[in-house]
Amino acid sequence: MNIDVLIRLSEFPTLVSSSVRLRRLGYKDIPIIARHVTAEVVRYLMDVPYPYKMIDAKRFIDKSRRNFKAKMELNFAIDFVSTRTLVGIISLHKVDQINNSGQISYWLGQNYWNMGIATESIRLVIRYAFNVLRLHKIYANVFDSNKASVRVLEKNHLRKEGGLVDSVFKQSRYHNILNSSEKSH
Repeated sequence: MNIDVLIRLSEFPTLVSSSVRLRRLGYKDIPIIARHVTAEVVRYLMDVPYPYKMIDAKRFIDKSRRNFKAKMELNFAIDFVSTRTLVGIISLHKVDQINNSGQISYWLGQNYWNMGIATESIRLVIRYAFNVLRLHKIYANVFDSNKASVRVLEKNHLRKEGGLVDSVFKQSRYHNILNSSEKSH
């Protein structure tokens, strides 16, 4: 991340819109995360185990806290404002300080798909990355079969840059990955 900004970033940021609140993950989130990470959710995620247990959620939160402290990444809980509950996670990670770029990754519990939550969460993280952290480029990698996620990225002005054929082996077969990005204006 832009190291000058992150050194001054002592508190984990909270990003808010009318429909979502992005906040620091807490240990109270462990059972909710474990409940949301179902087989249907995991089938679209590259590096998440299944079955996903509470110990996996605790490890993720521990890693998130270490990596924030080291100024390496931001992993936000996504709270749906109308229910005041955690519905997913969005991350800004793999930040390249030399080229001022970073990757976003996200997932939502299946009951919260098609409600605009991912679109709004991505919008908030991109705005923060460009306007506060002063990154130049944000990118995302998704399975080409995940049409809903491809569409959410397009709504946030990320455009397909390329793809990797048969680059992830998951669920007994190879998957193609699409890479999409947006540059700051």
